[in-house]
Amino acid sequence: MKLTLTSMAFLLFVAFGLAAPTATAAEFIGSEACAACHQDEYAKWRRSDHWHAMAIADSLSVLGGFNNATFEYFGNTSRFYKRDGAYFVETENAQGKNQEFRISYTLGFYPLQQYLVEFPDGRLQALSIAWDSRPAAEGGQRWFHLYPDEKVTAADPLHWTGAFQNWNARCASCHTTHLEKNYSQRTDRYRTTWSEMRIGCEACHGPASQHVAWARDKKRASKESSLRDKGLFVDLRKLWEPVDGHPASPATLNPAASRQLQVCAGCHSRRTELQPRDVTAGFDDNYSLSPLREDLYHPDGQILDEVYEAGSFLQSRMYRKGVSCSNCHDPHSNALRIEGNGLCLQCHSASTYQSDTHFFHKPSSSGARCVNCHMPAKTYMGVDRRRDHSFRIPDPAASVRLGVPNVCTQCHADRTDQWANDFLAARSGNAAIRSQHAEALAGARSGQAGSAQALLDVARDARQPAIIRATALYESARFPSQEQVETVLSALSAPEAIVRANAAGALGFIRPSERFRHLQSLLADPAKSVRMSVARHLADVPLEHVPSAERSRFSKLLKEYEESLKLNADMPEAISELGLFHAARGEWAAAEKALLHARKLASGYLSAMLNLADVYRAQGREDEAESVLGAALEAHPESGDAHYAMGMLYVRTGRKADAPPLLRRAAALSPANPQYLYAYAIALAEAGRREDAMRVLDAAVQRFPDDTHLREAREDLQSE
Repeated sequence: MKLTLTSMAFLLFVAFGLAAPTATAAEFIGSEACAACHQDEYAKWRRSDHWHAMAIADSLSVLGGFNNATFEYFGNTSRFYKRDGAYFVETENAQGKNQEFRISYTLGFYPLQQYLVEFPDGRLQALSIAWDSRPAAEGGQRWFHLYPDEKVTAADPLHWTGAFQNWNARCASCHTTHLEKNYSQRTDRYRTTWSEMRIGCEACHGPASQHVAWARDKKRASKESSLRDKGLFVDLRKLWEPVDGHPASPATLNPAASRQLQVCAGCHSRRTELQPRDVTAGFDDNYSLSPLREDLYHPDGQILDEVYEAGSFLQSRMYRKGVSCSNCHDPHSNALRIEGNGLCLQCHSASTYQSDTHFFHKPSSSGARCVNCHMPAKTYMGVDRRRDHSFRIPDPAASVRLGVPNVCTQCHADRTDQWANDFLAARSGNAAIRSQHAEALAGARSGQAGSAQALLDVARDARQPAIIRATALYESARFPSQEQVETVLSALSAPEAIVRANAAGALGFIRPSERFRHLQSLLADPAKSVRMSVARHLADVPLEHVPSAERSRFSKLLKEYEESLKLNADMPEAISELGLFHAARGEWAAAEKALLHARKLASGYLSAMLNLADVYRAQGREDEAESVLGAALEAHPESGDAHYAMGMLYVRTGRKADAPPLLRRAAALSPANPQYLYAYAIALAEAGRREDAMRVLDAAVQRFPDDTHLREAREDLQSE
């Protein structure tokens, strides 16, 4: 079989839930209505981070130094000052010129506070210069930039006036109560509303009008018995309490039943919004939780990017034992229930764990604090230290072999990972990596031999947390095989939504009609996150190829998916995904419209540029595609994706001699992507450089031994 690049399909895809009572007649009435009966909880809430989530900028809320202070950032000077009781900043506008802006709202308060500027089109934009509200002794009480080491210009999507700093899209749903974004794609304007400008009682408990009605009339037994859960729609009680210092029996626990975790995770997780936030619905209807992707987590599951807490916590033994958020945190004050090791000693025996034989440190030292070894911290947004909630045992062996962070050498900075590994091995007698999935994920991402089998072993291991099994399925799409398909098909019936959703996405390499047959049973899955994953990965299935009995249900699913994407039409990444959806359906005009809107929101957004070029290419508009890709290369000269796309365009337009340098550069810029090496080798062969192509393929197969495309390409070239 002769391999050609022109025959390769080319479309760049850059890309918990319990049912609760339906809130039919319930309305949001505000936290003040709760104060009369719940005075203690209300007083605690008034001191919490949730109370300070957002406020009108005034003398009570503003912490920053608006005393004619200046701040310099890559040659541009911003000034912060007050006038007539209002707060102002003079800083760089969207055209790169300094302009005066009035501060409308505060966002957060500790350890940093950001400031929001309101624009005539309804946008609220978050300044990238923030106030460090920590004490001066800790380095605070100063202005600082969230991107101190890179010059974010007015043309950058990360500029404070850009789409990625837009409050309505990025911050609002977790900083207000009962948000209605009300974005119009047609006018590119907002009419955003909320019932409370902070995280109020009803943000977690649901609309409270029925509960207040019950409370006012609770003396009437008939009224009390007629309202389920006393008129509240979300039960946030802990699953269990320690008894005399001992945890509940694991056999009596059902961690999946924790409505509390589902509500907290709505904001404390890295997830995609699927519908307007409904606290009475399950997490998997409101959101799609991210697996442990390599841009977010290290291979062992430690935090890498800003992922908040839920994705880490779901990996933990604590979660599997039934611990819930409020076992450690007071839900109203947000404070820890107990300071210091006493928090852990609620369940862990002091005689075993509160000793230097467990600490390996002096009891009075920082090394004897449970959280410093089991919950390492990482700093985000310049000053915000957040602890990893996976509660892992220190594993320097993984640091030695896989390069992941090691809590021991984070404190002992003058020592090596090998020193830490040797020390713990001598103390514990165990020198092996603790996490099976860490080696499997690291191997898969680097293309090591045997990693495909290791991934499938993790995916099938029922002892692994669901989020880890889901991640193994997600990564398994790199290595198509019959065994991979069989493993994925088995996972489609898993009880956990995150496993089913990621299994649905791991069959992209098989024919659309066959893919539909495998995913048909999930078209009406009870979890919206699963249905949306199924829709995304069946978008290229023509309706006429669907059995007639299923066409109505399939069309309904596609419509639901389209509406879900339109919910976030103000986000470049979501509207780009909508463009890809239309492109997969062959709806080229709609695809172009969506991708052009993504570029309007963020002109330099790479995914939109690449996908728009591909839409033009599919319609034979090669000149327009080349123009867009030229702009992409200019804006992103270090992007392997951009070089790959331009190289492929050269192949399609007959400039085969010009394609190999671009594809070689793509492979160099994206060394973990075997597809680029494959394309480079075939381009060399088509340019008449067969020996060079064989050398590239020989090296590529050695580097990615489990990649079937590379092996088949080498075999085909050898047989010619």
